[in-house]
Amino acid sequence: MSRAPLKTLTAAVSIAAALATGTTSAHAAEPSVIAPSAAVIETTTGTVLYEKNADQQRGMASTTKLMTALTALDEKPLSTVYTAIDYGGSAAETRLGLIGGEKMTLADLVRAMMLPSANDAAQTIAIRSAGTKAKFVAQMNAKAKELGLTRTHFTNSIGLDAPTHRTTALELAKIGAAAHENPFLRATVKRSRITLASGAMPRTIVNRNGVLGLKLGGGAVVDGMKTGHTTAAGYSLVGSATRGGVSIVSVVLGEPSEAARDADSAKLLRWASRLMVRDEIVKAADPVANVPVSKGKAEAVKAITPESVRRVIARGAEVELTPVAMSPGLEAPVRAGVPVGTAQVRVNGELVETVPLVTASAIERQSTLAAIAEWFGDHWKGALLSLLLVLGGTLLIVGGLRSGRRAPTRPRTSAPVEPTERTTAP
Repeated sequence: MSRAPLKTLTAAVSIAAALATGTTSAHAAEPSVIAPSAAVIETTTGTVLYEKNADQQRGMASTTKLMTALTALDEKPLSTVYTAIDYGGSAAETRLGLIGGEKMTLADLVRAMMLPSANDAAQTIAIRSAGTKAKFVAQMNAKAKELGLTRTHFTNSIGLDAPTHRTTALELAKIGAAAHENPFLRATVKRSRITLASGAMPRTIVNRNGVLGLKLGGGAVVDGMKTGHTTAAGYSLVGSATRGGVSIVSVVLGEPSEAARDADSAKLLRWASRLMVRDEIVKAADPVANVPVSKGKAEAVKAITPESVRRVIARGAEVELTPVAMSPGLEAPVRAGVPVGTAQVRVNGELVETVPLVTASAIERQSTLAAIAEWFGDHWKGALLSLLLVLGGTLLIVGGLRSGRRAPTRPRTSAPVEPTERTTAP
């Protein structure tokens, strides 16, 4: 049987810009912001979408509490009941008004810490979780290392100014992305107000995020996440928005006012929310290659991707699906779903995933007569020539044998002639 060559069926699948539900180009000019330091990232892939002095260390104020929440939720369940501490603090600080000794769940303490930015809730969490403020701060710094942060350092769980209490816009965006991945925090920071059920009395708290709920276009809405302000650090905001299953986190640090902070955050989130799309970059049953099959009723079987792959990519990105490590061929019978290799998925030339390839269908084995008939069909010229040669050789041999068996020719001899008597008349 002739063998079909390995052939790539799908060399490239282009994710066109037409997939975008909006009309803004992914290559539109970057926005200009007042903030001295800013950054935007996509939460799933960690893609950096915007940077302005994003590696510059600065004070972070109460955006610190994002790490406080992450650290606390790593240690204890939400239902844990803590005893409130006696918290003094300055008159300018935001507090929930906890009474020393009252009982409140960790869930409600985190809500109080995230929405109105209550310092007494943050300090209660730190001390009751780790035993001392110092031990909890050590846990926060360990968490920062776990997230791969190298320019972030905490000295307290609240966000009070200190010379070594520093982060960068880019690393704070990574902290925000980690918080966004936590279901409880993600649900908490998108609430405009919550009534706390635990504690000495019910308390209704209000979110201080001025851009929360802002519609950005294309279905994108601001859904978080944490404000901050001190005299030394200025105004800061970690914002978040989601559009079409794609979530982004923005950070502005050192803003001169709340108005500037909110305007810059809205501008960054509106622009960045149009840059990425979650799309099906590999479809189930996509044909990728042909694999040769010997002794089968078909010469080849299609190699396909068994499952689809959805991934966040830039709008208009080019996706390539290239077969690698392919089987050189199969012998019938072949079952459907047999592994025959893998394919590399590249987005704009960068390898993002490797997917398996399997046979698309079953191939039955040929019958003996069909195989013989096909063999003659594929090789009839050679077979005919061979047959003629055999027949010719046979005829020559047979002819030679007949010649060798012929009786030898004897020389002819003339019979003696009797002399004729003449009778002479007397």
